[in-house]
Amino acid sequence: METIKEFLVSDIYLDIIKELGVDNFNQDVQSVEVEELKNRLSQRQFLLEGFNCKVLSEKEMVQFYEQMIEAYGKDIIVWSKKFLQYSDDTIEEYPDGEFPKGEEISEEDVSTTIEIGKYSITSIGLYIIEFDLLKNHQEIVADYYKRLGIPRAMKYAKDMIAFYKEVFTLGI
Repeated sequence: METIKEFLVSDIYLDIIKELGVDNFNQDVQSVEVEELKNRLSQRQFLLEGFNCKVLSEKEMVQFYEQMIEAYGKDIIVWSKKFLQYSDDTIEEYPDGEFPKGEEISEEDVSTTIEIGKYSITSIGLYIIEFDLLKNHQEIVADYYKRLGIPRAMKYAKDMIAFYKEVFTLGI
């Protein structure tokens, strides 16, 4: 496999999707989603190696995914199932953003969940990156979330690290 798009339709990736329930995922792969996977892998690499590093080629990105699935496939499935449920359960707890005092958005402008639809097939690729960071590089998790522009990145990182520990040490 040479490209992320090829990887997303490969047996190794689709086997994970099957374990998680094919019906839960939108099978269409959008180019913007592929670019987001590449971007997030690059952010991970920048935080681990510095900003002057040689950016991974697309083939090397595919190799990262293949190695992760080969080494941690069962744990990735467990993590993905738990994280999907966690996301559904806490969707209202993570706000639209952070706003300076006096500039908060009004109640009527706060986002509301209308419907929870299918997940993008690329979402598991994103979870694999987070799984790697939570398992092997917890010291950069908060910086990773900050680089992604996640509101309250420090709090979210602490929550995710605690949730990861719950899943893999307490076995919830």
